[in-house]
Amino acid sequence: MSRRQRGPWSAGIGHAEQLLFCASLAAGLVFAVPDPASAQDTGLSKSELVRLVVSSTTPDEKVQTVSRRCLSFVPTEGDWSDLANLGASPELVAAAQECARAAQAVRIRLTATDITVRAGDSTGVTVTLSQAGDPLQGQTVTLSGSGGAGAGVRLSRTTDGRGRANFRLPAGTVLGAARYTVAASNTSLDGPTRITVRTAAAAPARAVPEPASLELDAGGDPPEVSVSVEDRFGNPVSGADLDLAAGSGTAPVIASATTDATGAASLTLADGAMPEEDATWELRSGDAVIATLPVRIRDAAPAPAAEVGVAGAAAAAGGDRPPGESAVDAAIRDGRDSLEDEDYVAAETLFRDALRQSPRRSDAQKGLAASLLAQNRIEEAITWYEVATRQAPEDADAWSGLGQAYAAAGRRDDAAAALARAQQIDPTREELTTEIADLGRPPGSATGAAWGGGTYDNAESGGIRRAEIDVRFSPALAARVGWDRSLAPHSPELVRGPDEWDSWFAGASFSYGTGGRLETALDFGQRSQGFGELAEGSELKQNVYRLTQTIRFSDDPSGSMIKIGGYLGRWFDRDDWVVFSRFKAPIGGDLSFLASGSYGETIGTNWVETGRHADKDGRVYAGVAWENEKGLALQPVIGVGRIDSERSDELTGTLLDLLLEGAVPVTRGADIRLFFRHQRPPGSEAFTVIALGFGLKVGWAGG
Repeated sequence: MSRRQRGPWSAGIGHAEQLLFCASLAAGLVFAVPDPASAQDTGLSKSELVRLVVSSTTPDEKVQTVSRRCLSFVPTEGDWSDLANLGASPELVAAAQECARAAQAVRIRLTATDITVRAGDSTGVTVTLSQAGDPLQGQTVTLSGSGGAGAGVRLSRTTDGRGRANFRLPAGTVLGAARYTVAASNTSLDGPTRITVRTAAAAPARAVPEPASLELDAGGDPPEVSVSVEDRFGNPVSGADLDLAAGSGTAPVIASATTDATGAASLTLADGAMPEEDATWELRSGDAVIATLPVRIRDAAPAPAAEVGVAGAAAAAGGDRPPGESAVDAAIRDGRDSLEDEDYVAAETLFRDALRQSPRRSDAQKGLAASLLAQNRIEEAITWYEVATRQAPEDADAWSGLGQAYAAAGRRDDAAAALARAQQIDPTREELTTEIADLGRPPGSATGAAWGGGTYDNAESGGIRRAEIDVRFSPALAARVGWDRSLAPHSPELVRGPDEWDSWFAGASFSYGTGGRLETALDFGQRSQGFGELAEGSELKQNVYRLTQTIRFSDDPSGSMIKIGGYLGRWFDRDDWVVFSRFKAPIGGDLSFLASGSYGETIGTNWVETGRHADKDGRVYAGVAWENEKGLALQPVIGVGRIDSERSDELTGTLLDLLLEGAVPVTRGADIRLFFRHQRPPGSEAFTVIALGFGLKVGWAGG
């Protein structure tokens, strides 16, 4: 009989030898078969299945065990043949085949299937796919919506290395529910595939009192005030706790109520809460004042006139407005002026005040979105631009702004579609043609920076200390070139001692993997070491090479990451080498934790007579990095190290290194940078370096 490749336990065994093998295997394993009634509900391994087949349990018990526990592996064609040769019944083989089919199914897990979100917000949903217990990477997942905010929505994502695809779903601005169906290309899914997103009212934004004002008799019965509460989109807000205060600031609360399902509530003053003079009451929801109510007491001295309506809008809009201009129009006008003056925080406040009074004003919605986008609050800006396009679907400015926000979020296809819609509405906007074309090209940017400064107590060190240009040709490919004189802000372990090293460098990096989370960078260059104490003008040149591997743990560029790498410097006689690692992790808000370590061997220094001796240099650094959405940044780091020198005990000891970097944005794409270093190396006086830099960034195609 010809030999056939079978399962691992019988590969290459002839028929007679196989029967003998199976008999001996059965004799050795039959007593190790677990009692089917007490077997754990975990999948049967290959060896457990063999023991079960050759065991003395009844055929029905064998089938029941396979059906209940299933398999922890996917059998091959050879495995099925081996099972038959071992004497497995057709019923047992059928049960195992059913388990194998189940193992091949693509299982889906959703982080949530029924979500309630406030109007105007959005929610995140993660879809996880697996097969045979392993994450399914590279699978295209499509999410199709219907009803409410989901009408016409179709989103596609590709699963990452953990089998996950992340979606962001808008809640819309109208109360109701949207339903989404998850599907995967060319496969069926085992598990729940429906997601319901229910839109609930946002926070109370305004209230309409009934009556709009009160005229009471001194000492009369306490009145009842009815109010209707709405969010900024005009939706009724149910379950909102309301307080009626007898004035502003710390005025006492004189009535409380909770809105019903229609957003209505009735407030009745308690006995003894009647005012003795004219006043303006405030209706509050939490800390927010959502309406004012003028109260006049008959026969009392009149109080200064108070405008009825949502508190804050008139004050924000200013008192100097043209005759006939409403408070809403004044707030929007002043908001636009603030945008032009680049006072984006004030613009946001003004547009929000306008929306409290008139939630459906699309010009206020666009203005708020623009102020948020200018503050780099991209997801909030997208939400408000989407609201504006629904409120005014023929507004080209709203669609153009939405396209800009999508582009800032990296959603290039969505951005191109939004800009195309804007151009369709207003064909005269020829500039959109270029923007749409740019979105079809890989995004890129060029960043240039230069630092000038000096080393304290070294009069020869003043001048340009560093200059570099970084060019990103696409999300995956970047290159850089530069010159440095002992600042080395990205390589602190290369600096020891106060004197300057002149060096130039060039390099490139390539990003790959899911979401570009992996990046490999290679740099090369040359350093020049001067020897002023030995011979005026003499120097040595060192060819240098640097390899760095970056691993990011999320698609967010500001998320956790680790870098590992090595540095090699080729002298004429011996080589410098250093291995290093860097770690960064967000710890809350705009703050991240930084840590790094290095160890290597360097040949001499340029501030002592050199005998080409080797110094062992090991260091650790720790610090924090703070950067807000406007680009203001501060990064203090402290490092300590141990130097062991072959040449002299004076050069052996502890090294202390203090570093501080900062950035202050001047305008969009330009900033001023600070570099400070104080180092105390063994065998040398402590020194301080201070440098200021200027950076400029130019992007294209959305880069």
